Amino acid sequence: MKVLGNSEFATGMKFAGVVDSYTIKTREDGVKALQKLTQDDFIIANASVMKLIPELEEFENVVTVPDSAQDFGNIDDLQELIKSVIGIELEA
Repeated sequence: MKVLGNSEFATGMKFAGVVDSYTIKTREDGVKALQKLTQDDFIIANASVMKLIPELEEFENVVTVPDSAQDFGNIDDLQELIKSVIGIELEA
């Protein structure tokens, strides 16, 4: 699994054990990260990253998540999404 996100999301995913978690601030950051991805990778990306790197749409296994926890209806939505993506339940 690869994570491409804002600094809060990428750091949080590193704490959750996702080694390949990249902070994307600019299009250049995104292009560098793209070079490390394969079509077989499962990718989680923030919505803002998807806008910076539209090429991610070409990958089959991409899950887009909101940029901040406030964009979810409630904390249960966030926890459920994380659980479905990484396979473990995180306490928030």
